[in-house]
Amino acid sequence: MLMSLSSSSTRLLFSTLLCTGLVACSPFHTKLPPSQVAVPAQFSATPQDAQPTDLTNWWTAWQDPLLDQLVQNALAANPEIRMAQERVQESRAYTQMAKSALYPTIGATGGMMGGGVDWRHPVPPLMKMADPDIQDPATDGHLAGITMAWEPDIWGRNRARKRAAQHMALAAADVLHGTHMAIAADVAANYLTARGLQQRIALLDQSARTLQELLRYATARFDAGQTTRADLETITAQINQVQAQRPLLVAAFDACRHRLAILSGQPPEQAPDLSAPAQYRVPAPPATELPSTVLDRRPDVLLQKNIVQANLERLISTKTDLLPRFGLEFFGGDGRLRFDGIPGVSGSGGLMAVNAYLPIFTAGRIQAKIRAADSQLKQAVASYDQTVLTALAEVEDAYESRSSADQNVASLSGEVSSLSLATTQAQGLYEGGQFTMQDILTTRIKKISAQDELVSAQTRQALATVRLARALGGGWDTQTTKQ
Repeated sequence: MLMSLSSSSTRLLFSTLLCTGLVACSPFHTKLPPSQVAVPAQFSATPQDAQPTDLTNWWTAWQDPLLDQLVQNALAANPEIRMAQERVQESRAYTQMAKSALYPTIGATGGMMGGGVDWRHPVPPLMKMADPDIQDPATDGHLAGITMAWEPDIWGRNRARKRAAQHMALAAADVLHGTHMAIAADVAANYLTARGLQQRIALLDQSARTLQELLRYATARFDAGQTTRADLETITAQINQVQAQRPLLVAAFDACRHRLAILSGQPPEQAPDLSAPAQYRVPAPPATELPSTVLDRRPDVLLQKNIVQANLERLISTKTDLLPRFGLEFFGGDGRLRFDGIPGVSGSGGLMAVNAYLPIFTAGRIQAKIRAADSQLKQAVASYDQTVLTALAEVEDAYESRSSADQNVASLSGEVSSLSLATTQAQGLYEGGQFTMQDILTTRIKKISAQDELVSAQTRQALATVRLARALGGGWDTQTTKQ
């Protein structure tokens, strides 16, 4: 016969539930260590021609459909993004596991028994083998019921663990957003570098053709006794130098294409076709924002902030190990047991137990766990401070890099314009008999060299713009829910 719930157990249960209702939070007022970084009111870099820019899809400011397509392909199929997405799902599962500790665990149990042993007149095994028709007396029974176990979260231990898991889930989402940001910037950087190399290769081929034309002209003059062998050797050396640069530029161009394929989850053999020339256009830099706004958008800063909060909750949970813990267990069910020749026994009822545990002597283990958790919290705060400092420095450096690149491009553009005018004038002087063909070709080579330097400067300007967009936290939708 199963026993019913006793009056003393009932009183203890009610007392425990009353404590649960009265004590709704942890008695430990654990404070978060303050950050040691004083965030400036504004950045020192303030570009005059900056324009408001939507940093969610900042690459669209380049107005290049192929760049847009490459970025979208990478964001949809990049393996790093897939891994980050699965880590988000994993962290959500851990959050659900932590939340489940707040609720009772309920299960069903049951069993059946039966046999043929007659405890008064057992049938010998040899007789049963000799006559299979001999039957053992019947014996049967069953037991079925419901079990429940619950540990009331009086001091907030499990709630703190749940909050810690929630913050780690948010941190996993921040990793995903940061991966989006990094992949978009990586695609743009490789694409723009490839376009710059493409222009440099074309200029290099143009320079080689001009030098070959100059060599033919110089050879004719040498045959006529109007120049020296040294002039021919100098031009030949220039041709060899140009030819030596081309394989390096082609290899760098192919490496960028291969990287674009890998970023999109494709093998290098399926690299995108960049044979069609693209108009090189660098957009204006984004407008300067407040440092606090940038920090609120950067996924790496948000990640560290959530890690700090998770460590704070873990410290609170660890401190509750010093307090008593209570548990409730209940079993209720129905059972029957019958032996042949003996009246059956059956009944129903319930059993309840209230358990309590108070740590008295643990050899300092709990205190050591608290000190370790406190140290981990302080480490997380220090890591947050370091991330904030790095973020602020990246923005300042990116603005300065873009500003210096703008100045460099402006100077080189002036040089190219001057050499273009000089080339036109040299052609006129040649037609007037005051310049030789060598003078025209030499001026043309200087112009091509200046154009090559300008393209290199424009590539640096483009990459500085990409770094600036990434430093400002662009490349993911801040309005979407943490996913």
